[in-house]
Amino acid sequence: MKPLTPRTVMVAVAALGAQPAVAEQNNTFNLGEIQISAPRDETLSTGGSVIDLKDIRLHDRETVGSALTLAPGVNLGYIGGRAEQVVFVRGFDRLQVPVFIDGIPTYVPYDGNIDLGRFTTYDLSRIQVDKGFASLLYGPNTLGGAINLVTRRPTQAFEGEVGGGLELTDHGNVNAYRSYANVGSNQGLWWVQGGVSYVDYDYTLLPDDFKPTNNQQGTGRRENSNHRDSKFSFKVGFTPSETDEYVLGYVQQEGSKGQPPYAGDLPTTGQRARWWEWPRSDNTSVFIATKTGFGEHALKTRVYHDTFKNSLESFTYRNGVVGALQPGFPSKYDDESSGFSVEGDLALSEANRMGIAYHFKDDVHRSRDGANPQTHFRDQTQSIALEDTLRLNDIFSVVGGVSYNYRKSLDAQNYGTNASSPSQATRYDEPTGSNDAVNAQLGLFANTNPLLGTHDDGQLRLTVARKSRFATIKDRYSTRFGTVIPSPDLKSERATHYELGYSGQIAPQWKLDAALFVANIEDSIQNVTVPAQPNCAAPCGQYQNIAKARNQGVELGINGDLGNWELAANYTWLDRENLSDHDLHPTDTPRHSAFGSASWHLGDWQYTASVEAASRRYNTSDGNQMAPGYAVYNLKSGYRFSNDVLIEGGIRNLFDRLYEYSEGYPEMGRQYFVQFNVPL
Repeated sequence: MKPLTPRTVMVAVAALGAQPAVAEQNNTFNLGEIQISAPRDETLSTGGSVIDLKDIRLHDRETVGSALTLAPGVNLGYIGGRAEQVVFVRGFDRLQVPVFIDGIPTYVPYDGNIDLGRFTTYDLSRIQVDKGFASLLYGPNTLGGAINLVTRRPTQAFEGEVGGGLELTDHGNVNAYRSYANVGSNQGLWWVQGGVSYVDYDYTLLPDDFKPTNNQQGTGRRENSNHRDSKFSFKVGFTPSETDEYVLGYVQQEGSKGQPPYAGDLPTTGQRARWWEWPRSDNTSVFIATKTGFGEHALKTRVYHDTFKNSLESFTYRNGVVGALQPGFPSKYDDESSGFSVEGDLALSEANRMGIAYHFKDDVHRSRDGANPQTHFRDQTQSIALEDTLRLNDIFSVVGGVSYNYRKSLDAQNYGTNASSPSQATRYDEPTGSNDAVNAQLGLFANTNPLLGTHDDGQLRLTVARKSRFATIKDRYSTRFGTVIPSPDLKSERATHYELGYSGQIAPQWKLDAALFVANIEDSIQNVTVPAQPNCAAPCGQYQNIAKARNQGVELGINGDLGNWELAANYTWLDRENLSDHDLHPTDTPRHSAFGSASWHLGDWQYTASVEAASRRYNTSDGNQMAPGYAVYNLKSGYRFSNDVLIEGGIRNLFDRLYEYSEGYPEMGRQYFVQFNVPL
């Protein structure tokens, strides 16, 4: 992108003068929430975290991945080979902690992956992070927890906001734009909510300390770092009574991105030096959500259909020169998921509330590499769950639950070589398989105010949970370009979670969250070397359920007020151990991570400073690749006008720190920004 021009400056100033501000809406779409409820509509503190809109905006967390780091126990990561932003929750990865949007699972059916850098936060009201003791009503595959993105529901006859901004590099160039708008209306018997957003990065700038390599030239601009994302969401709801609600929703996301090449010190290989581009990465979702009351009981349903379409192009790349499109590309996915869930909320007595849920999901994966024939896979997954909360007295409550999950492969049509025709690539049928799993959990909760004679809302918890995750289509059937034998009967991974925690006030304006946790993981899926076969190149591998591991640690989170100051901090100590092979290192998570922020209110001005820090992390299990520890500082200030309009400006990575989540893939250097928000 070109340096700042007079026209660019005029547009920016005009936008800022157009009454910018931040609309602090906390209007939550309650039908999109999933949580363990106590009798008398009280909510138990089960060890999860809630990141609300106020904090997302305060710390300018544009993507879901970056927003999730505001919660203790969550680490941000980067999959360099795919340019994907991911998170780890207590050491569990994106396959083991699924993402939901308003209670509906969202991931690519083939591999279960999701790039959280493509999901923006502008239309959200909150993000719910549930850890080991996540509600069984979520459905299957919540081995390490669940992440639920909860959108908005209007409460006023008319409400909305318009916002946007631009970013500038250290060289004074504008390299990114963003804009968004949310509008809603509640008319009593019906309501409507809509949102749009657009983010455009022409490139990102590297820190000045970066030393150029063959694959990353010394221009300062990160090679192939452009990305664009647009999103449109719409919901319309009908509310004939206080207990009934019927909602139709639609979400469309469109994106494109490049994958910056490996820029580290290790000798480059064909894989590290590759130049990949995604000209298309689109998700579309249509859903119906309902709630019908029957006296003290309620019935909720969700019906949805999601499509996932993307295209990947790979070009030859050597010494900074991009060549021709490689054979077998473009690689295109055409996936879809259809499903529904039925959830009952039953008040068995004043002190006893039960939840019951049934989930059905049908996943279809189609792919085509270049001119090769199209592959076709289809899975069906079902789950039934019971969850009961019993209040024993004013102090103690017990939560127990059990679920049964079942997955079956209905179609597995692959392309490549197999044992019957090892010398010729053809389309053929793989064996189908199935798997089931029983999950269960039990928790004891104690209110501390009757115990201690205080008036706070503190709560102690002691929980145990047994969870599972089914192997994905990719886990079971991908040949990894002829180097892996498929495993149609691959079993589910299992984990047993133990937690002792506290959540509540420690002073009138201060809240503390603390937890000790241990998770023992069994049947973890790992690639194992097996004897060479005609259709599998040496060294030949196969994914099997052999690995055992342990994740344990401590979480601390605190926030409160000191006069005109708002302070918040969290710290996580995470110890992961591979029990199957002590010489192999768990990857992509630091042992120590922390976040801290301070906001000072001075009249209509607000100043905010924050720091994110983490210790080193291994990026490969043999320890050959490692990202060093870092501390990154951010600073911004904002002014709120009398009409509630806000303008802000600030600096990210204040000291231009060279840091990485994945070795060889440096993050963005110092970045300046100016932004606005206008309440409507």
